[in-house]
Amino acid sequence: MRKIWRDALDRVTPYEAGPPLEEVQRELGLPSVLRLSANENPLGPSPKVVEALRTEAARSHLYPDGGSSALRKALGAWVGVDPSWLIIGNGADELISFIGRAAFEPGDEVVLPHPAFEPYSIEALLAGATPVASPLRGYETDLDDMRRRVTARTKALFVCTPHNPASTLVRRGPLRGLIESLGADPPLVIVDEAYRDFCDAPETPDGVALIRDFAQVISLRTFSKIAGLAGLRVGYAIARPEVINRLNRIRAPYNVNRLAQVAAVTALADRAHLERTRALVLAERPRLIQALRQRGATVPDSQANFLLVKVGDQAGALRQALMKGGILVRDGAGVGFPGHLRVSIGDAAGNAKILEIWDHTVGR
Repeated sequence: MRKIWRDALDRVTPYEAGPPLEEVQRELGLPSVLRLSANENPLGPSPKVVEALRTEAARSHLYPDGGSSALRKALGAWVGVDPSWLIIGNGADELISFIGRAAFEPGDEVVLPHPAFEPYSIEALLAGATPVASPLRGYETDLDDMRRRVTARTKALFVCTPHNPASTLVRRGPLRGLIESLGADPPLVIVDEAYRDFCDAPETPDGVALIRDFAQVISLRTFSKIAGLAGLRVGYAIARPEVINRLNRIRAPYNVNRLAQVAAVTALADRAHLERTRALVLAERPRLIQALRQRGATVPDSQANFLLVKVGDQAGALRQALMKGGILVRDGAGVGFPGHLRVSIGDAAGNAKILEIWDHTVGR
């Protein structure tokens, strides 16, 4: 019998993003639902982005800039690198697939924290490589354990900071120490900084600084969170030009659509809106952490725009109560933390409603 499908597919569990928001509203019979399960921007995109999209929509019949030139130029000025150090993707997920297709081969090993963002292991499996899981130490990435798992077969390490779903930071000094310890013939080190814009800790690492010092480092960042462009899918990687050259050999022509490029350029120009989003998260995050801890929940110190909240046996009941009240949060079991909820930081009204439903369901 003819064999059609690759054996690697049997080891891959499809990513479950959940039903569309509109479908959830219909099922619950509610006029509106607040989704705090996907780490989305509570303010939405800049009004200037919305207007730019209206204007650009009339040009949708034209192919986009195949190299995202204007966006790379604007981004280069934003992060302080030449545009040749940048590649744009249809979300950071696509950039992870570029790395997998460009670098991973059967027999390779890819060291990654566990639990972590699922595409890390999915892309390794699809390439025929072996994911090597390094368990978190509580809610912290265990860099010492990751280093012990590096072998001659290790092609790459993934470091997620702030970590998704744990929300915790990998500190600058220890991360630099890990990279230095890899020696003169190191594997790739992919630093996923999707939530970096919400960090306020002094020891926050900077992928750009690491790339300047270490040729094998790749930084992943995104417009989905801080700029509120999750629906348009714009991510970017920063790396040395020789690394970007290799990734560009994988990239399909016109991989980032015209509207997404225009939106991202406009978002970068509206610094005030980016700052409003950051300020909201930095103001609401400690308030919500404190309120939840006062109610007996365990909440790691978050440096992201979401919290991982341990509520034990009450997790299911609380998630259902929040859903009936029109608030969606993520079941921690689905991201490797049973007995937890992952809760995006909303605005003051949304966060207050979470606490109101919490008190009604499980008490203070």
